[in-house]
Amino acid sequence: MIGVLALQGGYERHGKVLEKLGVAYRYVKLPHQLEGLDGLIMPGGESTTMLKLANTFSLMEPLRACIQTGLPVFATCAGSILLCDTVLHPSQQSLGVLPATIERNAYGSQRESFYAEIDVEPWGLEQVGVYFIRAPRFVAHEPQVQVLCRFNQDIIGVQWRHITAVTFHPELADHTVMHRAWLHQQALV
Repeated sequence: MIGVLALQGGYERHGKVLEKLGVAYRYVKLPHQLEGLDGLIMPGGESTTMLKLANTFSLMEPLRACIQTGLPVFATCAGSILLCDTVLHPSQQSLGVLPATIERNAYGSQRESFYAEIDVEPWGLEQVGVYFIRAPRFVAHEPQVQVLCRFNQDIIGVQWRHITAVTFHPELADHTVMHRAWLHQQALV
């Protein structure tokens, strides 16, 4: 069972991708809904709103605990912001479970959103179409964090242990490539 964090943002799109893949999932809004999960998707959206709601629903500490004890996570855009131990422009609270620094809104405002094709070489993926919407970028990471993909020279995807974090939106594209690859990488299918 895959959980999809459903506080705010693009969680329904991730659910539709999992449906296409035939993967059982449930939306997670409350701490007890984390129980029994095999993996968790943390969607994009507005990270400050997600933080506020996670605190309101007393979800921060249970979420942190699940991730620290090995729950596989696939985070996109704002979900990645929530994972990093350092957030810039502006700084904000986070779960602090990924040893990386992320810069919010690195490519500008909503008007500067764009589509690009990227390669995820460690996973053997080429020309994967994805969307960048007020996207962040990773500006630093610990040596043990693997870079999965770049856009120009910017790091836009990393993996550390059971945590996969990307700064784009694969769920908006007309494919299931990134989700399928993550599920296989974490042996969830």
